[in-house]
Amino acid sequence: MNTATTGEAPVSTHVYDEQIRERMRQLVKTRSQSDLARKTNTLVSTVNRYLKSTKIPAEFCTAVINGLGVNPAWLMTGEGTPYLADVSAGTSEMASNLLELVEAMNQVAKMKLGALTGQHHLKVLRELNDALERYESLRAVLNRRTRTVFRELLDGLKKALQELDQQRAADIRKAAQQVSRLCDDPQLTVEFDNLQEFYEQIFGDQVRALELSRKVFVKSLGAADVTMDKEHMALAINLVVSLHKADRCREARRICRATLALYEDVGADWGRFGQLRALNAVLDIELGNLREGLRSLHDTYPNLPEALQRAFSGKLVETMLLSGLAPLTYAGAIGLDSTSKATALVRFAGLVEDAEAIRTLWQKYHGDEKHGLAEDSIFEVYARVLAGKDTVAAFEKAVAAERGRIAVRPTQEFAYAACACQLHRLKGDEKAARRHFDDAAQRLAALDPQVSPQMLALSLHWANALKLFAGTAKAKDAKEIRDRAGAFFKESFDKGYGAFARYL
Repeated sequence: MNTATTGEAPVSTHVYDEQIRERMRQLVKTRSQSDLARKTNTLVSTVNRYLKSTKIPAEFCTAVINGLGVNPAWLMTGEGTPYLADVSAGTSEMASNLLELVEAMNQVAKMKLGALTGQHHLKVLRELNDALERYESLRAVLNRRTRTVFRELLDGLKKALQELDQQRAADIRKAAQQVSRLCDDPQLTVEFDNLQEFYEQIFGDQVRALELSRKVFVKSLGAADVTMDKEHMALAINLVVSLHKADRCREARRICRATLALYEDVGADWGRFGQLRALNAVLDIELGNLREGLRSLHDTYPNLPEALQRAFSGKLVETMLLSGLAPLTYAGAIGLDSTSKATALVRFAGLVEDAEAIRTLWQKYHGDEKHGLAEDSIFEVYARVLAGKDTVAAFEKAVAAERGRIAVRPTQEFAYAACACQLHRLKGDEKAARRHFDDAAQRLAALDPQVSPQMLALSLHWANALKLFAGTAKAKDAKEIRDRAGAFFKESFDKGYGAFARYL
């Protein structure tokens, strides 16, 4: 492996030669030695010697890369795929520089620290200095030559993500990861991390997206030339959004409040400052500070651009409903239509088990992928079952399909278990309902203390408890469950969740 990128101890020259030779042998498995000789302008007998035991010169490796279109990173380190057919043909020009870079590094690796105290220490120091200068020079050349390729790959990745073309995005991302190992351009590296975060956000791994968002933000804070500008604030917003999506609301609120304080004097007029205020309001609501959070969100919402109004409309509607300030019959008129709003309406109607409202909402929003509930999405199927138009098995099938498509977060699993419990209970299957209640309870208990489950999921779980374990039940565990449910609704009601008066 290339020690410049892995940080591992350098391998011996013999082992390194043998690793390259083995990769050469892989190439001739799909083509003849004579073809390899012809493409590299080398005698067949010489190719044969190289493949057996003779030291392979850098010139021959360069000829192989140029003649066959071989991926230089793969030939030198074994990383990636043997060929870079999707990458610009000009990429192969970096091969000879890569070989020279490896040679310069080998020179450094051969030098012994003890030699510095010997008779020829000045000569050794000069050799060390020359090798390091050559390394830096070659690294600069590689950086320059890979920058164009890296730029093209990032543009292609961005386009594929915008078009939601997962396969194409995955292929380009893999190639970009290889090229990024040869390119030190800090601006392109940050852009690549942002695009990778976007990829994870779209295609499901929220934990990995959060790691990438943290990485970009921490790097920006550590930069020597960090400035209080819109770009830096955007990185903070991205991190807050990633933390919120991962249900790490306390950490998200800390960063949100710190960023608001940091930019209060210089960024209050920036468009995204309003988004930051709205995010802080939502996080207050998520963490139980409903009155202050709702007041702040209500004041901020009208000043947001349309796209952000749609993004925050779900939380605004949900909070108005949970606070008891808006009845379900009028809540649909609050805010712009969006998937988050449709989901909030359906979930609240499900919580209070208003069958007529559920049927109306399903009729209005189902099949609307842009501003409603996409066909066969989790809460479209949930509404369909509640409306009596499908079976509980359909909901469980939708959940299984989502698990196969994305990495479902623990808080989502808890919410789905609570929904399944309710659906079985309403269908009269008490045994299955209790099984799903126990599943939900176990998932809730197992959540990371830093993670905050959604209020609609918590309230549905404890509403299930009150309805599954009737007040006449004498079992000790039933009484404990009812007591915990009652405490949850009483505490929440005192914090401003007026809709929970029905459970007291």
